[in-house]
Amino acid sequence: MPGRFGTHVSMRTHTLLATPLVALLALAFATAPAQAATTEPSNSMAEGVSMIQGQMVSNPVSAKILIEAYWTPERMRAARPVEKPLPIEDPALELRDRPGRVGTPRSAAVPAGPETSGTQGIQAVNASPGVGKVFFTDSDGDDWVCSGSTINNPTKNMVSTAGHCVHEGDGGEWMENWAYVPLYNYGAAPHGVWAAKSFTSVKGWTKWGYSWWDFGFATMWTNNGVKLVHKTGGQGISFNYGKWISVTLLAYPSAAPFDGGWMQYCQGSMYPKGFQQVGFNCLLTGGASGGPFLRAWDNDLKFGYTNSVIAWGPDDKNFGPYFDNDVLDIYNAAKNKS
Repeated sequence: MPGRFGTHVSMRTHTLLATPLVALLALAFATAPAQAATTEPSNSMAEGVSMIQGQMVSNPVSAKILIEAYWTPERMRAARPVEKPLPIEDPALELRDRPGRVGTPRSAAVPAGPETSGTQGIQAVNASPGVGKVFFTDSDGDDWVCSGSTINNPTKNMVSTAGHCVHEGDGGEWMENWAYVPLYNYGAAPHGVWAAKSFTSVKGWTKWGYSWWDFGFATMWTNNGVKLVHKTGGQGISFNYGKWISVTLLAYPSAAPFDGGWMQYCQGSMYPKGFQQVGFNCLLTGGASGGPFLRAWDNDLKFGYTNSVIAWGPDDKNFGPYFDNDVLDIYNAAKNKS
């Protein structure tokens, strides 16, 4: 597969597989979980350790052996796309729970290519080695797929994704057998299979399952002594930028009409959703969860700045948490993990 995307998913395709919004909203207005008065704030950090085949792993060699033994090509193909969760449509609760801490627009990390990278001519949109397919197992033992992006953090080992791709949410469990395959290409792993070491998210997702907190970070083990960002390059990450900016979405949608074999993209303008969320109208189905909203996409470098993640919505609409100072605090707590 060449370095260009197999399919250009235009934002104009959003009517092709529209899920009835009325049905979604009817389900979404189900009773939202109520926080106890004495609970930790929703913006408190949540942390977890990654288990592989039921084991706590103590070194990168064991992690590589165990994760590659579990995720055979057959098991990867059989893993199902995670459906985007139904949101909690409760504006009063959202405003009370996440009023927002918006500061000066800033980038906490800048994009960087891999340590050894070739050159490639301009194409419509080049596939990014800093985006990949995520594989994991839930507490029921079922295997699933999401999407994620490598972040050029100080320790060069971070993947950004949706909260529901690292934790079940609403008091559930951390995911297991968590693997990241950058530039996944119809079963091929040109940059290897990388095992997660630990996770960082926020109590608003892990404890309460609120869609406006649906983001998470995975800290990855090295692979053959190499750090992830040194192998693939990494996206930058930015916070507090406007909600009406141009973005590029990259992800691995795996439910029909897509097959999850190759990266897909959308480009256009995002828009505000609720109080501290953003949206983008484009057809990206289950499995796209965790894919980045990229600000300032550079088609030559093939990197940009992760500015949100695909978290929820019907197939033709993609919503995610707005990256403000609350998200910046969680990133800062996770960025130096090794």
